[in-house]
Amino acid sequence: MTRRSYDQYCAVARALDAVGERWSLLIVRELLAGPRRYTDLHADLPGVSTDILATRLRQLESEGVLERCRLERPVNVSAYRLTPRGEALRGVIEALAAWGAEGLGEPRPTEAMRGHWFTGPVTAPVSPGP
Repeated sequence: MTRRSYDQYCAVARALDAVGERWSLLIVRELLAGPRRYTDLHADLPGVSTDILATRLRQLESEGVLERCRLERPVNVSAYRLTPRGEALRGVIEALAAWGAEGLGEPRPTEAMRGHWFTGPVTAPVSPGP
């Protein structure tokens, strides 16, 4: 898959080149709570295909947003975690959550919902559903 670029010498355009692809900021949202295994990311990002998730993880890794790591024993498995550059996106995600909360409304019957989206490290000033 060819990466798209805005080809603009602008900080906003460069930032979007790095994290503006679909799913990228949602992956960052998931990693703000700490390292996650690929299978956990896939489970908590309903609707993302395995191919797209793998591609986005590679892209975010190449941009220095996240890195692969090994979780400590007893699990001792491969996972992904944010780098300091990725962690610096916390304020961006929090601002998007606050901005998006104003238009959230009631959940639609087809929308996925995870409890940690409301209780995790990034929470919008709303409560989930009725």
